[in-house]
Amino acid sequence: MHIIHASDGNIPADMALSTSEGLEEERRLFYVALTRPRRSLSVYVPLRYYHRPRGRDDAHGYGKLSRFLTERLQALCDIVHADESDVGPAEVVRVGGRIDVCLDHLFG
Repeated sequence: MHIIHASDGNIPADMALSTSEGLEEERRLFYVALTRPRRSLSVYVPLRYYHRPRGRDDAHGYGKLSRFLTERLQALCDIVHADESDVGPAEVVRVGGRIDVCLDHLFG
């Protein structure tokens, strides 16, 4: 199982933070996501969010780790940092201005 965009603002969602009940519901949802996988779990936390992904500049902001990923929880995980030069498991290949991505390994 994969949990993507595990950064504050996404998990917990900003829209749910107007009440304490909303925050607790987000915590429950995250707990379910963490405890249901049978074989493996990958949690992805992006370092940057690009403001104009199709733009020609590098306008971005930095993501902050979700408040639910506490130090105690992180101690139970194998943390892997992707290198800037590493394309990663998606095997991105640029072909004539279009990007093709192979995601077969995510569903195997």
